[in-house]
Amino acid sequence: MNSAMACIHLQQLYDLCREHEIKLGGSDLIHFVCEQCGKQEVCPSMLIDHHEPADIVPPLARAGSADDAMRP
Repeated sequence: MNSAMACIHLQQLYDLCREHEIKLGGSDLIHFVCEQCGKQEVCPSMLIDHHEPADIVPPLARAGSADDAMRP
């Protein structure tokens, strides 16, 4: 199934992932299930990250982030 066949809820999820440049990774197929509509589909390829875990470098921690402000 492609995202054109997705229910509105899954389409909103796909749009959110594209907007925030979120990719999903793993060696298995990722299935999305909308409990509201009962629709199920495999994650679209546009949301799949094809990097090996060793290739992924976390972004540098930002100085003065909200997490730092919460620490005693």
